[in-house]
Amino acid sequence: MKYMWTIGEFENGVLSETTAEVLGCLSPIQDSQLAESSLVLAGSNLLLHSPVFGRLGQPLTILIESDDLADLEPGIVAREVADLAINRKPSIIALPCTVWGSDVAARIAARLNYPLVTDVVGLDATEDRIVVERLSFGGQHKATINLPPECVMTVHKRIFRQPRPADITATLERLEAATSKADIKKVIEKVEPLSSEGPVLVDSPVIVSGGRGMGSPENFKLIKELAKKLGAAYGASRAVVDSGWVDSSHQVGLTGKVVSPRLYIACGISGADQHLAGMRTSDVIVAINRDPDAPIFKVASYGIVGDCVETLTQLIEQLGK
Repeated sequence: MKYMWTIGEFENGVLSETTAEVLGCLSPIQDSQLAESSLVLAGSNLLLHSPVFGRLGQPLTILIESDDLADLEPGIVAREVADLAINRKPSIIALPCTVWGSDVAARIAARLNYPLVTDVVGLDATEDRIVVERLSFGGQHKATINLPPECVMTVHKRIFRQPRPADITATLERLEAATSKADIKKVIEKVEPLSSEGPVLVDSPVIVSGGRGMGSPENFKLIKELAKKLGAAYGASRAVVDSGWVDSSHQVGLTGKVVSPRLYIACGISGADQHLAGMRTSDVIVAINRDPDAPIFKVASYGIVGDCVETLTQLIEQLGK
């Protein structure tokens, strides 16, 4: 092994926290001097972000720039990274396990004919092999996979700690992108985020979620009210979304969003496997359900057996005092 690359992602014009978590995933290998770690960024006007480069602790930051990369179109980013990797031969190319990161990772792996592993939650390496752990079976189990020293991976959110802020002078290598929008078959012209009340679901440290056990759309308003009181995002089970109580952008689970907040409050959610897969890695889980045998209690840190409407009403009243 010689080199490892973290492909950075930008959110709202700044380098994302998930990018720092990927660096944290790779840092033990860098610290053991098995491989040198570099940050690779694609975009336009990237020098505007130069103050953060040294603090991320990467001795080399590679900037791939062009006006056509301003919106980080996955097809262009993937082609530029893959073509550079053909010459540089990094052992690991790692990205955040986000919608954008997963799209780019798959394209890079296909172009390089590298194996791709998603949802990595553990990483170890020797000179001639890479060992990863990834979530499988809806997050119920971990699979251990041995890989050759040339692979692409996406790193699960909120598993790895971000590196401690460093104070080094990062070497910058600026490259001009050779790929334009005209060179790829499909281009995303514009990305518009859905309008949402409160914090973004996948980024919020506190989430209040409701299921069919809330009883009705009217009662579900208590979920939104509690979330607002706590400065939290609100989520929902698939059954609630399928019933039309809230839109799909709030769905938590295998077919919705995968979240890992510090606190997850599940109200009237039975705990089906597909829902647990989306929130199992939360630091603290509080479950409120009238059924004492509900599967959600098996993963809960704290449980309240009782009526959700009564419990939430009392909780909201106490928070209002």
